Amino acid sequence: MSEFLPVKGTRDFPSEYAILRERVISILKECFQIFGYDPIITPIVENFELYKGKSGEEIEKKLIWRFKLPYSDREYALRPELTPSLVRFYSRFRPKLPFKRYEIGRVYRYDDPQKGRYREFWQADFDVIGGKSPEADAEVLNLVIFALKRLGFKNFVLRVNSRILLREIFENFFGIEKEKVLKVYREIDKLDKLGKQKVLENLAGILEKEKAEKIVRLFDYNFDEIKEKFDEEKIGKEIRNLEDIFDLVEDKDKIRFDLSLVRGLDYYTGFVFEAWLEGFNRSVAGGGRYDNLIELFTGKKTLCVGGCLGIAPLIDVGLEKGIFNLNRKTYAEIAVVYVREEFLKDAFSLANLLRENNFKVYLDLGKNNFQEQMMRAREKGIEYAIIVGEKEKKERKYTLQNLKTKERAMYSLEEILEMLEEK
Repeated sequence: MSEFLPVKGTRDFPSEYAILRERVISILKECFQIFGYDPIITPIVENFELYKGKSGEEIEKKLIWRFKLPYSDREYALRPELTPSLVRFYSRFRPKLPFKRYEIGRVYRYDDPQKGRYREFWQADFDVIGGKSPEADAEVLNLVIFALKRLGFKNFVLRVNSRILLREIFENFFGIEKEKVLKVYREIDKLDKLGKQKVLENLAGILEKEKAEKIVRLFDYNFDEIKEKFDEEKIGKEIRNLEDIFDLVEDKDKIRFDLSLVRGLDYYTGFVFEAWLEGFNRSVAGGGRYDNLIELFTGKKTLCVGGCLGIAPLIDVGLEKGIFNLNRKTYAEIAVVYVREEFLKDAFSLANLLRENNFKVYLDLGKNNFQEQMMRAREKGIEYAIIVGEKEKKERKYTLQNLKTKERAMYSLEEILEMLEEK
């Protein structure tokens, strides 16, 4: 019989990996809650219309898992991101503003699978609807920095830019037609993958060569040089806004202005950012301001800003750098082990009693012999075993053994509960 494998770009996760994943998600949830964000849940499957003309040409035409059921004419999609679902949610329920929410869930993109990039993956989104700049934008940056530090990362930087700044430079100084600006953004977004020379060649297919060269040269300017080079009222206003955002960021050493950053999604309207870890060739978090998206659903312009952390790249690079490990293979704290099958019922009773006292208990259900039960408990990394046998039953006590130090002694149930609670 041939082996059944997961669909390409999706993965199975053994217990040790699933436990680490749950730990990372738990830390992120705590970070969101510390900043005052509350959870919502939206469906994995949405109507395809939700994404049409909103997320961008590449996502809409190449990356979305879209399908029709044989008994329905409606076209559906597996969500490629969480933001459009948030917008639909808001347009339906209209919570009071500002509305701060987070959602952690699976998303799907028919991308080319590679390290840190999969077709099925988890995103941790957080957004503020009704949050004004610079305050809300700065909080987004502060939250990402806070979360990455809580996860154990030290060497990272948040690249920050503004699409308003880029658009004003392109249109007012370089004379690029409005209808070409979005195409230029899409090519600039490939800079990290393709390099300057290839992006320059691609831009030359959209613009005059001189304009394409000016754009690529822009990427070498720092924030102060941009301020000096483009002294214009509209640009000055956005530069002051960026300065106000930076001023509200607690750890300014983690922020780097980068005029080449545009983000791939078409709906971004202003401030954008990405988080990059040292030695990892793609971002692990990103986001920005998208003030026009809700208007497409409600007819009313509504301020929006948010961010997203990728669970898979965070775990992959965390394992690679030794920040995370896969040492924990079970949540079980105690193994109840019986010497012979005749003591199985006593072991069942003891295990249930321990569970009622909130201990996580492993009980071997394969009727394995005593040595095999003990070996299995050690393999799983369980620290304590409580042994049930003839001697224990006779003395109305249990043998408590530390599986790491091999120390063991007999105690009453009350003594064992007290000792375990202390530990």
